Amino acid sequence: MISVVSWLAFKTWLKKVWVWCKKNWKIFVGAAIPIVLMIVFRKNVDLGKVLDRVRDDYKKEIDAIEKSHKEEIEKREEAVSRMIGTMKKVEEKYKSSQQDLNARKRKEIEKILKNNSNDPDEITRRLSEITGFKIHVE
Repeated sequence: MISVVSWLAFKTWLKKVWVWCKKNWKIFVGAAIPIVLMIVFRKNVDLGKVLDRVRDDYKKEIDAIEKSHKEEIEKREEAVSRMIGTMKKVEEKYKSSQQDLNARKRKEIEKILKNNSNDPDEITRRLSEITGFKIHVE
């Protein structure tokens, strides 16, 4: 009876190991490649160097991801500040000309600012068409 229970426990353990191996197959492939290379070429492959190179590549990739994320945040903040500044300029022009900036025009201006956030010349041109004022966007 104990041997049957032990066998079932061992069998269950093997199933768990198999599932773990299926999930983490990359580890086995990564370990098998240097071993196969050592056998085929009969050279001593320094696994430490291989692991160091993998670690360095990983660090470079992480650094590149962090850099691009930081740049994306900076560009987004720049676009938001440009939009806010432009909206203030438009509102000031309307105030100085004693006209009201209605909700429809405001939405239209915001849409232009969002859609053309990387092209100040296009924003300037479109705002001039809608408002009739020459508002230069930087």
